[in-house]
Amino acid sequence: MATGFSVLDTLNKNSKRGIDTTPKARFRTKDISIHKIYSNVKNFYPQEGIEEKADEILAVGLIDNLAVMYEPSEKGEYKLISGERRWRALKLLAERGYTEYELVTCQVRNPANEHEEKIELIIANSSRNKSVATLLREERELKEELEYLKENGMKIHGRDLSQGRLRDVIASMLHVSKTKIAQMETINKNLIKEFKEEIDKENINFSTAYELSGMSEEQQKEALQRLKDNGELSHKEIKEMKSEKLEEKAVPDYDTEEKPEEAVEKSESRIVNYDQELDQEEPEEYEEPHPVGITSLCYNCKRYLECNVRTSTCTSCDRYINKTEAEKTEEQRYSEEQDRIDRETKRKLQELHDEKKMEILPSERKRKEIEEATDKLCGYVCDKLCSNRKAVELNTKNSMYKEEEMNNYCYECELMNYVQELKDAYEKDYRK
Repeated sequence: MATGFSVLDTLNKNSKRGIDTTPKARFRTKDISIHKIYSNVKNFYPQEGIEEKADEILAVGLIDNLAVMYEPSEKGEYKLISGERRWRALKLLAERGYTEYELVTCQVRNPANEHEEKIELIIANSSRNKSVATLLREERELKEELEYLKENGMKIHGRDLSQGRLRDVIASMLHVSKTKIAQMETINKNLIKEFKEEIDKENINFSTAYELSGMSEEQQKEALQRLKDNGELSHKEIKEMKSEKLEEKAVPDYDTEEKPEEAVEKSESRIVNYDQELDQEEPEEYEEPHPVGITSLCYNCKRYLECNVRTSTCTSCDRYINKTEAEKTEEQRYSEEQDRIDRETKRKLQELHDEKKMEILPSERKRKEIEEATDKLCGYVCDKLCSNRKAVELNTKNSMYKEEEMNNYCYECELMNYVQELKDAYEKDYRK
């Protein structure tokens, strides 16, 4: 008896021949009995809230159609790609006697292979609310399918996967940031099995899981024991544990019996040996440094030591915190703000001064400068005379005026007369 042959498989292959699989805005729809549709074993998303969904459909009708693919089997004719919760809700309504819901309009899809089918299933569920465990599994399984297609030189709906990083493709398919995808990759790769089980139980959140993934396996086990002892584990506690470990590493070990003088001699001998090795090596061509290439935000980020995705080429990050700005005191911020205000005020005053200066003709400008100078001199000397009543000597060119203390004498009037004489003399010289 021949094995490996199925009439249903043959019919399925023949039915798919000649179907255009190019993505387009228009698609085929067909009214299909819900009893001819069967569940997709690749669907790992939890099927919750079926009764609520049934009540919703009963109230407003089916808003979004199902997506299926024609694949006859013992279970039925059409395999679900998207809309399993809606399909189960329709079956529940039919069981309750609402026979008008037994026929449903479906979009008929035709994935090129099982990998493309799995990718379409994940993309169709990308917008729904998900737990942390489901979110991590979604990223992991989508990455596995895309890696298979990339390694075998295959495309997904015409998209070339050999160009660029898979992380960027996953981010665009799941509608999340690239940083978020990098964090999920870190959790899937580094988190120990016990903590992944705690994620399934929803005992820890995403941020806590991400902080844990940046710790060694030994440190994670210590954190796991703390979780078992206290019954909970917060993101703040993990950060404190990591800080303690960093401080311990930073403390030098002084337990050795080596004397400081011996340590210095050893260091000097190592330096001499290293210099000799450099002299023996063939000289390399000198290359100009390329500081322009060092543009990573990570070097000036406050989270640099605790970050697990830092790179030397990072240009943008949604978790970037400027270390210099974050560590400034209130006094420094106030001082910088006052300096900025002073600079802005000085600039504005200079602009106003320049505008007024341009409004005066050159000939009038000189005259005004003379008047301002003499008025300033007059005011200054008058203040001195009237306040102190001391002897003042004024020497100008060939004349000398000497004022002595006198009870009933107006120094200001005498000085004003003198200033007026100066003005007249300047004006006379100016006319010439």
